[in-house]
Amino acid sequence: MNRIFAITVLILSLNIYAEDGFDDDGFDDENINVVLVSQDSVQGELFGSITFEAHQNFSNYKNLSSSKILVDLLGDYKFENGAKLSANLKSYYDFVYQLENLTVPNGYKTEIELNELNIGLEILPNLDFKIGRQVVVWGKSDSIRITDILNPLDNRKPGLVDIKNLRLGRTMSKLDYYVDNLNYSIIALHENRFSKNPKSGSDFKSSIDLNEIQPNDSFENTGIAISLTGTFEGYDIGVYFANTYIDKPYLISGDIDVLKYDNKSNMFGAAYNKVAGSFLLKAEAAHFDNIQYNNVTDTKARTDVLLGLEYNGIADGSIGYEVALRKIHDYEAGVYLANNYTVESQYQQAIRFSQSYLNQTLNLISVLSVFGDHAQDGGSARVELDYALDDELTISLGVIDYLVGDNPAINAFKDNDRIFAKVIHSF
Repeated sequence: MNRIFAITVLILSLNIYAEDGFDDDGFDDENINVVLVSQDSVQGELFGSITFEAHQNFSNYKNLSSSKILVDLLGDYKFENGAKLSANLKSYYDFVYQLENLTVPNGYKTEIELNELNIGLEILPNLDFKIGRQVVVWGKSDSIRITDILNPLDNRKPGLVDIKNLRLGRTMSKLDYYVDNLNYSIIALHENRFSKNPKSGSDFKSSIDLNEIQPNDSFENTGIAISLTGTFEGYDIGVYFANTYIDKPYLISGDIDVLKYDNKSNMFGAAYNKVAGSFLLKAEAAHFDNIQYNNVTDTKARTDVLLGLEYNGIADGSIGYEVALRKIHDYEAGVYLANNYTVESQYQQAIRFSQSYLNQTLNLISVLSVFGDHAQDGGSARVELDYALDDELTISLGVIDYLVGDNPAINAFKDNDRIFAKVIHSF
């Protein structure tokens, strides 16, 4: 807890050196778009980034744990009939796995990921349709997922990247109807895709990988999601329903070597945020009616709630706090040991501070994420500085500290403290 207090004080003290007179949202890197075709009715563009990234561990025997080149390409193409094709291709190569006698976990040395590929069109002035692999964001939270359940995450390096950059695309058909300030959406979830978690031999997992059984992408296994969202003067609302597979595997008694993902559940949720002066108030809730836990015969219902407060009165910066509670109904003792020490009521807290300096060329981001009602279960603290040399080139330097607590599952990450650096070329 002393480290948590020291990090928080350091974050807040940096604010006194901030410069006045800039936008509250900080700065965004400007992209130079490559125009593929430019006519009255047909137009396309290609943009993205190339990143060189290195991680230096200082708490375990792996000194240089990653040395990557990452490519992130985004493209749009608009056809004569108004239809729009969008794509996002991500790939990387990690040179650290060229070293001798180094275990190469599955998918860690190289990967090519077509994260998005979809086509959208306007059926009527107030009716849109989009089909293909896409990202759909539900809810209002920046740091903790409550109602935002439609897209899985890349969790292979916990705490190092914000949620908005971790979402994995999923194949869907989405119909949007707009009336006044309201948006009605109906979504068919064709692809049953699940989060990428640490693999055996990586920094974050030493145990062996188990076999997995995942539902196929058949018509019978297609999920459905419905939302009603509204944007009004000073506040936003959202109401959500989804019938889909839970993004969490489970083990069944007598078959402890196979992880199953066939747990389908109904989710009912709502989200709300409101602007009050320099403050932004946030609230979310979600109820799942059917969650399977390891070696427990009966499924359990679970209710998740979140409250958040963000202050934007800081010159060119903001600070926010979010707290979430996940409560398992009809809890039984067998859930604890068989499910990575899952307790009946699990709290998660996050403090996020961002600030821009030097005419918005230097950006500070710091995130403290902890579990437990008084942070007793551990978590992580990350501080990152981004410096924009120009519109195309950015240098980043950061550090993450994995905090020790009472939860053995979270403590498994404790020896992965590291410094990381990035050189990003945007185009």
